[in-house]
Amino acid sequence: MKSGIRCRKDNSADVLAGLSRLSKMDVLVGIPESKATREDGEALNNAEIGYLQATGATVKLGGSTVTLPPRPFLDMGIEDTKDVTTEHLKAAATLALDGDFGGAEKQLESAGIIASDGAKKVIGSGDRLHPLSEATLRARRAQGLPGEKPLYAHGYLLRSITYVVRGK
Repeated sequence: MKSGIRCRKDNSADVLAGLSRLSKMDVLVGIPESKATREDGEALNNAEIGYLQATGATVKLGGSTVTLPPRPFLDMGIEDTKDVTTEHLKAAATLALDGDFGGAEKQLESAGIIASDGAKKVIGSGDRLHPLSEATLRARRAQGLPGEKPLYAHGYLLRSITYVVRGK
C-alpha cells in the first residue's frame, strides 16, 4: 500500500549537520576569567568572589574569620529567565534544522544576554538575597559606601557578569 507521500529532496544530511553543529555549542553565563580582574586590586578576582558569594563560604578577611551565607545570584537569575531563554534555545534548534546556523547562533547569543541580565537584576534589586550582616554594614559606612544591597558595594561583581557562546 502506498502512502501518497513523495520525497522531492532529501535534506536529512543538512538537518543532521545542523543538529550536530548546534549540539557542539554551549551558552555559559557567569564571570569568565577574562573579565574577572578587580578594579580595586583585590587579591581575589571577581570569578572567585562570585563563586564564594554564590555558594557560601567561611573565609579570613582582615584577620577575622567570616561566614558568607549563600547568595546564588546566577542560579536565581537563570531560573528567573528560564521561560524566555528556553524559547530562544528552541528557536536556535529550529533554525539549525533549517540550515540557518547564523540565525541559530544569534538565538544562543540572545539566550545568553537574557540570562546574564537576569543575574544582574537579582543583584540590582537585592531584595531576594541574604541580607548583609551588621558588621558588613558598619564596614561599608566606615568606607563611605551607601546602601544595604548584598553584592553591590562598588558594582565590580555586577559589571563582570556576562555570557559566552562557545564550542564544547
